[in-house]
Amino acid sequence: MTKMRKRLSFGIILLWLLTACAAKPGISIEDAWVRPDPMMENAAGYMTIRNGGNADDALTGVQAEFAKMASAHETVMGGAMHRMEAVQRLEIPAGETVVFQPLSYHIMLMGLHAPLEYGQTVNLTLEFEKSGQIVATAEVRRE
Repeated sequence: MTKMRKRLSFGIILLWLLTACAAKPGISIEDAWVRPDPMMENAAGYMTIRNGGNADDALTGVQAEFAKMASAHETVMGGAMHRMEAVQRLEIPAGETVVFQPLSYHIMLMGLHAPLEYGQTVNLTLEFEKSGQIVATAEVRRE
């Protein structure tokens, strides 16, 4: 019976260690900011998303209480013309960084409920496949 308990204990400890060491994403949001359009009807959100973990993750949605609609987009250049395409799922590989910046990935914020003031902060809720919801505080800037 003692041998059986030792094996069971060893098995439980091994299972616990394997669970603790399992692949996990480590998503962090840095330098989030929002730029409203001149009419203060829409805005674009920018940030850096880092995955410091050892598992891939993906951005799958965005919410913003201060806008009627929020979604991830990418600016695609075709010759002299630019167009925006909605991004339903954006892979954030383990150990990688994805930068949201003008003429690249960005968060479209359509139908602002009220004009934004430069210097104020707003919250963007980012939804990830594995990490769940992460709230990013973004400063309203002119940049």
